[in-house]
Amino acid sequence: MLNRKEEPVFALPTGLSLLNKSDITLKNGIAVHLIKGGTQEVTKIDFVFPAGVVQSSKALVASFTNVLMQEGTKSYSAFDVAEKMDYYGAYLGQSTNYHHAQITLYALTKYLPQVLPVLEEILKCPSFNQHEFDVHLAKKKQDHQVESEKVKTLAFRKTQEVLFGTGHIYGRVAKRNHYDEIQLADIKEFHKKQYASNLCTILIAGQPGDEIESLLNTHFGGNDWSNSTVENQDLPQINSHKDSFHLVEKENAMQSAIRISRTCVTKEHEDYHGLLVLNTLLGGYFGSRLMNNLREEKGLTYGISSYLVSYLKKGVLGIATEVVAEKRDLAVKEVFVEMKKLREELVGEEEMSRVKNYMLGDLMRNLDGPFSISDAYRGLLGFDLDIDYYKKFEQAIKDITPKDILGLANKYLLEKDFYVVIAGK
Repeated sequence: MLNRKEEPVFALPTGLSLLNKSDITLKNGIAVHLIKGGTQEVTKIDFVFPAGVVQSSKALVASFTNVLMQEGTKSYSAFDVAEKMDYYGAYLGQSTNYHHAQITLYALTKYLPQVLPVLEEILKCPSFNQHEFDVHLAKKKQDHQVESEKVKTLAFRKTQEVLFGTGHIYGRVAKRNHYDEIQLADIKEFHKKQYASNLCTILIAGQPGDEIESLLNTHFGGNDWSNSTVENQDLPQINSHKDSFHLVEKENAMQSAIRISRTCVTKEHEDYHGLLVLNTLLGGYFGSRLMNNLREEKGLTYGISSYLVSYLKKGVLGIATEVVAEKRDLAVKEVFVEMKKLREELVGEEEMSRVKNYMLGDLMRNLDGPFSISDAYRGLLGFDLDIDYYKKFEQAIKDITPKDILGLANKYLLEKDFYVVIAGK
């Protein structure tokens, strides 16, 4: 019987297991990466294109294009597309970031022959109907107006501009006038240029069946796609603001949103894995130092978190929270107090073990199953990295020492390197 008076033996999680990836090349040269696994006859397919914000000359064009592709084709109306997917229990999703855009299909494997023809038309010949464009534009205008009333949104937008400069693509944020400038012709031109067969990458996960290569060649392996010239996407030089403090005033705001951030390294850098551990200690989980200080001890905020984001060309290390206006200065002060402690004091073994345990468990959870591994692999596209990156991350978590953390903190948590942006009062 279980003796509840005895403390269970503690051990770090072990045994990260990654499903193998196999590669296929379609007849027209499209690269297909296949991750087979799972027990259910379900398939997830990602079509990824270099069709993000970086590739668009005007704001909003990339995201509008990706959404409107599903709002009707030469043979299907927007209603027909939705009805077809619902009938076969399939789901279509989309997303756009700075460097890539993707359309994702989830479907029962047995119904791939029925739903792939619809997806083929979505990718190759969307109708880009004026009515659907006008409806989407009106909705996004309203969304932008609503978001512009939120202090956390204002703080994020200002932070991007401060860190990268308004002339840099990472610092370009949507403004009201952009919604008046975008035209349907911009959408059509962007689709023709960026959603071309020679720019496409396909990721497949699950149990797609033995006919998957034949199905993909039938619908996506021909030469009826457009081809596009691959352009060199050199980004302009980062032009961070000369001032370290910025206030975006918002009348009648109940709270002030705080962003404390700096530019940082990307996933390819040798310090990145260690920085992820440092970030977790600082504010990356519920038991972090920032949560204990600002929430549990001082009651300044309901929640505070730190984050490490890696875009293709640059990363961001930051802290985000919301506090009542009269407590904002104290909150900023305490954030820098916690950074100073990490620069001057070795992390205790108990805290170090707790964070390692949390991170290893989180890593295994995020890489559990073919769909999750496919998402993880997609996150490496554009970097000179393969799926073994996550095994190296696992080992880095296990090997990192308090002394390593101290060195990283003295390199990346210097107060002078951070910008403080406050939106509200």
